[in-house]
Amino acid sequence: MIELGRIAHARRKFYELHANHKSEVAGQALAYIGMLYDVEPEVATLSPEGRRCVRQEKARTVADAL
Repeated sequence: MIELGRIAHARRKFYELHANHKSEVAGQALAYIGMLYDVEPEVATLSPEGRRCVRQEKARTVADAL
């Protein structure tokens, strides 16, 4: 079984933590999430397989670092 979640929900919690407590870790997480978001406009017009390939190439290392 694999748990799936939306990064937007996690981003909101990191944002609140950073805004309220100036957390450096939360700030880093927000930067990584921003990098993940940057990939999405590039893949918007691609086929599902094309999106998967680009995400594997560009987003995988960012997601792993996050």
